Amino acid sequence: MTSPRAPRSLLRDPDASATAFMTKRAWWLVGLNLLVPGSAQLLAGSRRLGRFALGTTLVFWALVVVGLLAALIGREAIIPIITMPVVLWTIAVVLGLYGVLWVICAVDTYRLSRLARVSTAARVGVSLLAVAALVIAGGAAFAGAYTAGVTASILAQVSSNTIDITGPDGKPVTVGPITGPVNILLVGDDSGDGNAAYGSRGETLNDVTILIHLSPVSNSVTAVSIPRDLYVAQPACGSSPALAQARFNTALSRGGLNCVVASASALTGLPIQYAAQIEFDGVVAMSDAVGGVPVCLVTGINDPYSGLVLPPGEHTLQGGQALAFLRTRHGLSTGSDLQRISNQQVFLSSLMRTIKSSNTLGNPLKVIALAQAAAANMKLSTGLAQTSTMVSMAIALRSVPLDRIAFVQYPSSPATVHGQSVTLPSTGDAAVLMTALAADQAVVVQKLGGAAVANGTAKPSATPAPSPSATPNGGVPVPLPTSISGQAADQSTCSAGQTG
Repeated sequence: MTSPRAPRSLLRDPDASATAFMTKRAWWLVGLNLLVPGSAQLLAGSRRLGRFALGTTLVFWALVVVGLLAALIGREAIIPIITMPVVLWTIAVVLGLYGVLWVICAVDTYRLSRLARVSTAARVGVSLLAVAALVIAGGAAFAGAYTAGVTASILAQVSSNTIDITGPDGKPVTVGPITGPVNILLVGDDSGDGNAAYGSRGETLNDVTILIHLSPVSNSVTAVSIPRDLYVAQPACGSSPALAQARFNTALSRGGLNCVVASASALTGLPIQYAAQIEFDGVVAMSDAVGGVPVCLVTGINDPYSGLVLPPGEHTLQGGQALAFLRTRHGLSTGSDLQRISNQQVFLSSLMRTIKSSNTLGNPLKVIALAQAAAANMKLSTGLAQTSTMVSMAIALRSVPLDRIAFVQYPSSPATVHGQSVTLPSTGDAAVLMTALAADQAVVVQKLGGAAVANGTAKPSATPAPSPSATPNGGVPVPLPTSISGQAADQSTCSAGQTG
């Protein structure tokens, strides 16, 4: 006597001749796999694989929910943790393995759907859904793994290329996450970092030095460009003795980034907690990363020294052309470094508008490219390279409106000292600026720089920037003396070259 046959499982052991049922079965299996990987295997395939995939999915979802809740409750505390390189590498590995598991389940589900028994009309649709499930689910996991891995690599590269800076007491500056106003020094190095494309370089000079004051108190940023030819005293640093007077751009060659920090702090009277040094290639890479920076010219530039040739009109600058624009002096009407600073402010204002636009911050690929460019071409002070610092700084910068980002030039006047063409500080007017920054007040620039043109007029204008509104905690912005030129980031300006 034969034993009775076990009841047939409609999903696991279907009647393959029932085309209508097989079609519904295929849609269900592929759809379930898209929503819950492993469910199709539990119902119609390998239960061992199904249980493993389903358990892994539930654990993964639980971790995602916990992470989202933690980010909502204590974002500033959790972000520095999940952006640690070791945590990011762990996330990359987990997401990568989960992506592989999802691909295995997708392929196995496609096999289980038995498309040969499905109606001809539905066969294409089920196949497209299966491919969509594979691309959406597996692709998302692999994209997350790639992003986490690249971010971890960037942070590791940044951490391996840091410089210690010291305070006025000679002790290393130790800081944590940004909780209040800070000063960051950005130093542009003209050495070319050995790249033969920039020719033979002489001394290593800090031809671009910008002190950035970030104040959450007044929700403002003020970037002060210090002229390279500013003739001032420089303090002792390392083995270099103090100097009664010297060009400011010699500080880097005297004692590296730490010496520039000491000199800038002595000049401004402000403590400097963070610093960064960027090479020529860094400017090239970062302008490429944002897809170029739009600038306009009311008169053309033809500079044989930098090789920059631009006719009047609108231009989107990136790569070597962006670097040449920032370096050009001889392409401007007077050929002075003070005009070059003004030209740089036109570029930097446009760069800020580009970075703050949704096209940049909303594009993960551009954000990653920007971070990679910075990591590969910048040396950061040890405090600035900390993940908690970078994250808290990004959070603080994100909320600053463009009208509260001011680019200003340290006030000075041309002079000749011992046969050298230099600029001497206008200490009285500089005190107005530095007092405002020390008090964490926003500032309003009253006059454009010598190479900047407002509203496409034919000649440089003294038109002031629109005044930013007062804030409850920041007070009324301080209007600067007209000897301090510059512009706000939301003020669209053009550059004036030397050719008509």
